[in-house]
Amino acid sequence: MRFRRFLAPLLAAPLVATLALGSGCEESAPTPRLKGQTHLTLIHTSDIHSRLYPYNLQLGQVDSGLGLGEALSIANVGGAARISHIVGRERARASRVLHVDGGDCFQGAPVFNFFSGEAEIRALSAMGADAMLVANHEFDRGALNLGIQLQNWASFPVLAANYLLEDPAQPGASPLGAVLQPYTVYHLDGLRVGLIGMGNLSSMTSIFDAPNRLGITPLNTVEVAQFYTDLLRPIVDVVVFVTHLGLEVDERMIQNTTGIDVVLGGHNHIVLQPPKRVRDCSANYDAEVNSYYIELNDPNAGGGKIRRYCRPRDVVLSHSGAFAKYVGRLDLILSNDPVDFPGENGGESEYDPANGFEVISNDYRLFPVTEDVPEDPLVLATLEPYSQSLDALANLDLLVGYARDGSRRFSTSGGDSPLGNMISTAMWLRLGVQTDFSLTNTTGIRADLVPGPVTVEQMYNIFPFDNSISKMQLSGVEVQDLFDFVARRSAGRGCVSQVQIAGARIVVDCTQQKTPDSPPGVATNIYIGARNPKVPCTSDAQCPDKGLGSCDVEGGVCWQPFDSLASYELATSNYLAAGGSGFRVLQRNTTQFDTQIQQRDALIDYIRAGDPCTIRPPCPADLNGNGQSDECSSLLGLAATCTNDGVCDHDEPIGCEVDADCEKLDKDFVCACPESVIEGDVCSSDPARPCSSGTCVLRACRNDIAAFQRSVCENAPSAAIERECERELAPCRTAGETCKYLACVDRYIGNFSDGRIRMVGQ
Repeated sequence: MRFRRFLAPLLAAPLVATLALGSGCEESAPTPRLKGQTHLTLIHTSDIHSRLYPYNLQLGQVDSGLGLGEALSIANVGGAARISHIVGRERARASRVLHVDGGDCFQGAPVFNFFSGEAEIRALSAMGADAMLVANHEFDRGALNLGIQLQNWASFPVLAANYLLEDPAQPGASPLGAVLQPYTVYHLDGLRVGLIGMGNLSSMTSIFDAPNRLGITPLNTVEVAQFYTDLLRPIVDVVVFVTHLGLEVDERMIQNTTGIDVVLGGHNHIVLQPPKRVRDCSANYDAEVNSYYIELNDPNAGGGKIRRYCRPRDVVLSHSGAFAKYVGRLDLILSNDPVDFPGENGGESEYDPANGFEVISNDYRLFPVTEDVPEDPLVLATLEPYSQSLDALANLDLLVGYARDGSRRFSTSGGDSPLGNMISTAMWLRLGVQTDFSLTNTTGIRADLVPGPVTVEQMYNIFPFDNSISKMQLSGVEVQDLFDFVARRSAGRGCVSQVQIAGARIVVDCTQQKTPDSPPGVATNIYIGARNPKVPCTSDAQCPDKGLGSCDVEGGVCWQPFDSLASYELATSNYLAAGGSGFRVLQRNTTQFDTQIQQRDALIDYIRAGDPCTIRPPCPADLNGNGQSDECSSLLGLAATCTNDGVCDHDEPIGCEVDADCEKLDKDFVCACPESVIEGDVCSSDPARPCSSGTCVLRACRNDIAAFQRSVCENAPSAAIERECERELAPCRTAGETCKYLACVDRYIGNFSDGRIRMVGQ
């Protein structure tokens, strides 16, 4: 158990009473109407995905550019207590402030798997959130669970205007009817702010296809948005939408409505820096009357449309990222003075009194949630019991392996990714599965594998969903239908593959259509399994059919063309097998068998079965001219062979006495043994005490595992206790021995992209 987890409640105790008094932003009695310019500050979080505790992240260029740290470095980011500190600090710097969370607070880390959203809602309540939107992942444990968590722990309004919760045949039966509301109104020093929530619709449909167990009817986005805007406009000064629709739908909603001032969006996990300005009432233009208009359903015309003419206005659209990495602050200058809205060429003011206050200008600041941000003691104390329980329930710090370079879930080509290939291979080869090929959805892989120690907690972050592996028999026609659907789905999402596979190779052509009326996306050059007998190759041209992707360059063999008259066995997730994400070709299959083996467990077992990080030097020249790899054995002093990619591979560990024995083969390796190690922040070896039976281990593995072990002693009650803790642990000695057997996540375990999914037209 980590010392810091015991200290949090003690640190928080003196502050609890004080902080509790200032949480939230309450409605006040009516105040005199404001006139002229005023200001409003909106603090926005979204898509936290259960990242309530800080976590390590390898930074890409985008996150680096937004202030999280240096690109490719490992940064410690996130955490609800850090977010709360930022929110509290920014509240103190402004007068009219609202903190709004845009939903998907649930699902993404082990705390949700074990506590079903209780910790997430309590954290938002502890930080004093003013409102929260319900999004798609809030429903991952069902509507009843969501209702219970909100009823028990939410101290703020929870919004969702575009869900019809009640069944007219069973009024009052919905567990959410009493806890969700379409909007809320805040009075902030005379400024009346209306908040309207718009939850996600597309993902709800795909998660609960057959049947819709939620008992919720999604409502039309534009119709609902305009209805509630019209409802609130007479009684508020500013209309703010908090949405989880995604950027594209946000823009369409704005363009097809009138009267919205601000949209705080989410779902795409993106940051808009600076925010966009999108013109409302801009989708339709009537040249005859020289005016823009919006179209709404006519309730009296049996499905007809009515036009409402309107003047386009700028609407501020902001997205603040995901995974607790950022907090957004949007400062608005508002006015209801016609002088502030001059017409073109000095003409009549364009101000419309019906809109109350309109936005004159805005400023946006994005605050990275990094390790130098202090933690709010109240939120720390709130989350401490869950942290301790997780230690007991899941042993999240248990080591699974060591990732020398990490593993990415997306590839620059848009096709197969290193992590996706490793996961699909783990499913494909898992004992009790072992099918012809495997397929899983790319979006179900929720995190990259960070370089360094691989723990059970990281496995939960990669696979937060408790999905199991299902097997089924597919006809050749079904296989073609499956991959054609994959192609269409991928083409519609930027020509980026929406699946990861093993045991198969395909080409996804995003430029072609199956029929003139079908959307773009066709699967071609489908190969399943290697040819028998094997045909060696280094390029597609050396394979019998010379088809694109027919040569598995990594394996050095040609693959067997797909046979439309054959039958194939598929391994996939039970989510896709049930038709999730639109995979109805799988949902219709009647041969399904759920193995009850979780994808997460398959990946853990696959990694653990791997070899430790070891030295694989380049193959020496064939000095004796016998065409064999006996030079590798001579070089390493043990049985070794020269592989197709020109390195010496071996099963036995490489012995050593001192570091130099390893460094002459690879400078990144050191000699590890208990009698020679020197403890320190950086582990080292004593050359005066050579190892009697040492083993060459990766230097970074020993240092990183030692640092991981040393973190157990962090924040001990005193420096003396911390030193004693480290002395007892002997982290460098323990790490050296651990790295001798700890599995290495590298290309030899399948951590690479090999072109098994080729994208055409990206």
